[in-house]
Amino acid sequence: MKQAFSYGDKTIDPAVKRVNAIKRVAVIGAGTMGQGIVIDLLLKTEAEVVVLDINDTSLDRAKAIISGRWKGDVQGFRMRPEDAESFEKRTIYTTDYAQLTGCNIIWEAATESVEVKSKIFSIIEETIAPDAIDAIFSNTSSHTTEELAVLFTSEVFRSKLLTVHGYFPFEANRLIDVMKGKYASRETFDFGIVFADQVLEKTVIAMPRDHHGYITDPIFQGMGAIVSWDVQSGDDIVIRGGVWDLFTANPFTVLDQTGHMPYTESSRHLGAALPEHDRLRSLYDRDGKAIPDWIAELESRGCGGVNSPEGSGFYKWSEGKRPKPAQVFDPKSGDYVDICGISRDEYWSWYEAVERDRRAGKIKSADSLVYVANADDLGGRCFRRYVLPIALYMLDLIQDGYATPGQINICTRAGLRFKVGLIEMIDALIAEFTIDGLLQLVRRAADENADDPYAAEMLDTDGLIGPRKGKPCLLHEMKKRGIDQLLGYGTAYCTPVAELDLKSGKYAACYPDMKFVEPNPKDRVASIIFNSPMRGNVFNRAAVDQLGHAYRRAIDLHREGKCGAVVFSAAGTGMRMLGADAREFNRGWFERDRGYAPLTETEAAASSKNAVGLFRLIQTSPLATIAVFGEKWGGGAEFTYFSDLRFDVRQYGYVYDTLERVSNWQQKNTYNQPELDYAILPGFGGAGELQRLGMGDSIIFELFDCGMTADRAYQVGLSNGIFDEEVDALRRGYEQARQMAKDAPYSRALFKKELQRGIDDEALAHETGETFNPDKNPFIRSGLVKLLDRGARPPKMDYSCIGTELPGWTYPEDSTQCTCGESCS
Repeated sequence: MKQAFSYGDKTIDPAVKRVNAIKRVAVIGAGTMGQGIVIDLLLKTEAEVVVLDINDTSLDRAKAIISGRWKGDVQGFRMRPEDAESFEKRTIYTTDYAQLTGCNIIWEAATESVEVKSKIFSIIEETIAPDAIDAIFSNTSSHTTEELAVLFTSEVFRSKLLTVHGYFPFEANRLIDVMKGKYASRETFDFGIVFADQVLEKTVIAMPRDHHGYITDPIFQGMGAIVSWDVQSGDDIVIRGGVWDLFTANPFTVLDQTGHMPYTESSRHLGAALPEHDRLRSLYDRDGKAIPDWIAELESRGCGGVNSPEGSGFYKWSEGKRPKPAQVFDPKSGDYVDICGISRDEYWSWYEAVERDRRAGKIKSADSLVYVANADDLGGRCFRRYVLPIALYMLDLIQDGYATPGQINICTRAGLRFKVGLIEMIDALIAEFTIDGLLQLVRRAADENADDPYAAEMLDTDGLIGPRKGKPCLLHEMKKRGIDQLLGYGTAYCTPVAELDLKSGKYAACYPDMKFVEPNPKDRVASIIFNSPMRGNVFNRAAVDQLGHAYRRAIDLHREGKCGAVVFSAAGTGMRMLGADAREFNRGWFERDRGYAPLTETEAAASSKNAVGLFRLIQTSPLATIAVFGEKWGGGAEFTYFSDLRFDVRQYGYVYDTLERVSNWQQKNTYNQPELDYAILPGFGGAGELQRLGMGDSIIFELFDCGMTADRAYQVGLSNGIFDEEVDALRRGYEQARQMAKDAPYSRALFKKELQRGIDDEALAHETGETFNPDKNPFIRSGLVKLLDRGARPPKMDYSCIGTELPGWTYPEDSTQCTCGESCS
């Protein structure tokens, strides 16, 4: 949003103020990652951005790429020329460290070498005063915050260092890690989290404890490393690496796109620095080697991926704007050879998994992974050899307190783009085989690889050998405590909504694509923020599960008197809210050569029923609700019609004039309902709700056929407030919610009941009488004293509804239950 907002969370108020005061940011290192950070900073802040590198050639290359990005956006009518010019003016390319003066943040994104980082930090200390800066970020892939903090001699600089690490491509990947470590202050940690979350609009994995590579990098490094030691031929790169295609992509193709240096440098550091108890330590230290000889050979030849001089790495890539793997490196011959196919006879389980998903209308599902895990072919053996050790490593991170189940699952889904998170897979394996069965599956893998001592150590679950000796796997503790799942799942679509707190054994809410801000005792306003801005905060099945769970949390708090109102909003510039996910209208992958694979009538009906049922719960609950959004499409717009009030942010951009056939920069539609154009209906109840809100047929036709700007929506009474800036809309929306939260629960519940019922004078008289009955309306005494004794301080109202029957409303029996069978906090 370019500015942060506290949503009533007083603990982050100081960080929000500091973030909103940022004027200048420096990025040290003009390589691939540095360029992505610069692009993101320019798009999402108004700050000056200093790009610093000791190499003029690197700076020239970065400038060409970044300027080329703006030029392409202008040509594609995604940006005005004056906006591109503004970005250029705000960007300073330099080799002079004196340009760090006046920066609020210095973001080091240089090579993974500790010697290089040490030199950079030394110059920073010599150049700027420690009190003149808010924070220093290091984009390291493998070092801990403590390892880097001690490179500073000043305690103040150490207290301001965080490791803040994004993923390739930085400007298009939603995951970011913020790690505190031993020396950083709590104030610096909060500052980094707020900046990454609200300004950079990322999904933040906040880690108070140091861990080499955070969570995501050890998984990704491990995906490649565990296969790399078995590679003898080009076929191995394709086939063995291809086991990860079941989840996301072959790591060797990804490494070619990101460049090999971070991987090889990180491997060397991990080999030297990983603690003795790390299950995957042997992947980075075999006979004194951190990487296999064949990768070292590629490194010595300068074959570091698609951006290397010859466009080669693990693969030789085609030329052109969108290069693709053309050949694969063959360690036997040292040459590039044709890419092989994967044998259907030997790896039939992989092919069958795809067909099973297609028949079930799924995409890379947990069911298909379970099927492959137990298969008797080479595909099953490959899965057990390479995937199960990584899964056990994730359980170690939970057991050792480095990460939570939800964090790991989000990392694999958001950062590595797994279709099924690793913890979801572990839960699915337990559900299919039981914990004893899963332990037996791992022992089966150990037996299959008995001739490999490294594999035996990585597959140890009993704490008998290797780095985990003396510490049996978490699965044993789970069995002893009667825990059979690490995540809780939504009741509509069984997507993750909660995670196990290992210490207490209870489940707590954990939303991959949503944020829930608890109400503070004074304001009593909760905030629910859709948090998938890179996908336009699309209203998919996961969003329905998470919204349902989050809103039921608010209902629980209302019953306890702790919450009186909810603000709904969306993360990201423009606070966009898209409708139902079009990809979920097709059964499984949409494949152009196969065409549209229609949902069954039952499946399509369920998508409407589940969403509208939830929206109706929101609409009829005694909580006050305000929707604060920008551009809304389809189901995203329909969702807001169920809220009590709507505050809109004006949107501007290029709009194509179909008559004049030109694109003009102007105010865009804030409400968009294009369903009829695509042969579908507004399945989330839009037409009926607009009528309920008093919109006449002509206004409804206008909205569906033309769309509606914020100004027009305000004019016809659909919008209750319009704003130019997101933060202004949020401030006003939150304040209005705070005032509405003061309403007595009995009165608001009855008022909503009357609105739903319509005119009934007899019922009104009866209900008015009941309102004055303290036995039915326990809020009447404090409410009337407030009205009658205007000169005195009114007594505080006890908003608790426990034991009170609210008119027209019954609290849901299941509360915030998910599939864990418990009420989640």
